[in-house]
Order: sequence, then structure tokens, then C-alpha cells
Amino acid sequence: MRVWLAQVSLAGALLQGRVTPWELPALAAKHGFDGIEWLDRLLPSFEPSDLARLGQACASAGLGPGGLSLSIQHQATPRRLALQTQRACNLLEACAELGVEYVRVGLGGGGLTLNGLLEDLSALRPRARQMTDPLGALGRLAYRLGTGLGLTRYKAHAHRPPPASKHEHAMAVQAVSPLAQRAEELGLRLGVENHWGLSGRPSDLLKFVYNLPGHGVGVCLDLDNFYKDQDSLAGVAAFAPSANHVHYKTYGPEPAREALRLGYKLKLELIKDEGYAHAFSIEYEGPEPSLAGAVQASRVLRDLWRGLG
Repeated sequence: MRVWLAQVSLAGALLQGRVTPWELPALAAKHGFDGIEWLDRLLPSFEPSDLARLGQACASAGLGPGGLSLSIQHQATPRRLALQTQRACNLLEACAELGVEYVRVGLGGGGLTLNGLLEDLSALRPRARQMTDPLGALGRLAYRLGTGLGLTRYKAHAHRPPPASKHEHAMAVQAVSPLAQRAEELGLRLGVENHWGLSGRPSDLLKFVYNLPGHGVGVCLDLDNFYKDQDSLAGVAAFAPSANHVHYKTYGPEPAREALRLGYKLKLELIKDEGYAHAFSIEYEGPEPSLAGAVQASRVLRDLWRGLG
């Protein structure tokens, strides 16, 4: 199996300057990861030369192909959405040099979210500055505060939303279709994550993915992105046949106990029964030291997977 280190796991260290994106490939390789899943807003810049430099650092560290995580606020104004789409397509163009084989797309969940706030702050800055410094000073501050307050964990999502309307489905399909088409042209696999809002209900997300153009579109299955009133095991069973990437989310310093509490063994068994053969990303959302937490979680994941036979 291949296990990637999700860059978001080290968001705190990156935002505080304790680790730089340039150092991340060597750190990931040193601790046994097979690749990195980069996050658009945590990239050092969107300049092709810098993305190629990151790809070279991954290759030098001996890492294999990795992933890239993008977000689209599909309910944004047409002008904002057009800018987001252009930026996302530019990043897709750079995936080959970045060493990326898989692209995850997260839909905006509607309402006030940290992703939406970061997009709003970014939009206030000149486009040239957005290219060379994706977050900017205010964005970094907002992200640090949001991370510190636990807003990235989305644990406030207690109740699943009602079924998405035809209008919202149409808006989301229109927003993501250009990315799906370009990804297919570039030979990239693309998946939409179960990530709240429209994508928070299995029936809605599967319908949405089915309506996207391209043959390589699937579900980026996060094992714990389920509302509190949802049956997460049933959700994993629904998504497993369409999963083309898996996020293994973990929250604390005792990943073995956590895996038991969250039913990860049964969830992984459902995925393996479907013949899943793609990579996993470790998303650590617990206290520092975050790298140590991610490494421990990766060991638990490998042990669980091997134990399934």
C-alpha cells in the first residue's frame, strides 16, 4: 500500500514557519511516507517554477507520485468562481512537474466556512500577489486562528442537510466540470471529497460525480467526514465502489484506540473488499507534535490494512 502525508497535517508548523514546504519532501521520506498530498492554499506559491522545484525536491527525496487538494466555492459569484476555476486549471497544468497523479476537489459547504473566508481574503489582494503568496498575511492569520479554534475539524456539523436542490447540483456540476475535463485530458485521476454541504450526503455526492464529464472521476473518501446523525459505516459502504483515494483522518496521540473508536477496521475492510488499490493520505488534526502524530497514525493504518489479509 502507498501512504501519503497530507500537507494539511503540518498546517500549524508551516504557518508558524517551523517547517517550510521545501523541507516537507525530505521529512516525509525520512518518516516512511510514499508521497505528499499538497494543499493549494499551503503551497509556497502558484508559480510554475516553484511548483517544479517542489516536484524536484520530492524526486530527490525518493518519493513517488503524490496528490493535490483543491477547493471550489461553487456558490461563489460568477466572477469569483471564474477566478477560482482559472487558478485550479493552472494548478492542474503544473501537476506533472509537481509530481502529482491525483487531484482531490472539495466543494464549499455553503454558509460561513474557513475555506470561504480564505477565498474572500485572497480575492481582496492583487492577482499577482495571489500567485506568489497564496494565503497572504491576513490569510495566514485567519488560518492559524481557525486551526487553533478547531474550525478546520468541522465538528459543528451535527445534522446532515436536506437533499440538495436541482439548482445546487447544476451549480456544482458547472463549477467542477472544467476541472474534470482538464484532468482527464492531462491523464490525472480526480475525486470529489465527502466534505459537507452537497457532498455530505452519499446520494447527493454520488449523483454529482456521476454527472461530471470524464471517466476518471470518483470519490475521495474521508473515513470520518460524516455528520453526527449519519451512519458512517453505511456511508463508507456507499462510497467504497467509487473511491479513488482515501483520507485517513486522525485526531490525537493514541491512533490505535482512535481507530477502534471510529470503526476504521470495518471501514477499511469495506474498501478492500471493493479491490481498492490506490493511495491513502494521513490527515492529522490533533495537538503537536503533528508530524509524530501523523507517523503514528500511518503505522496503525498499515497494520490494519495488512491485518485484513
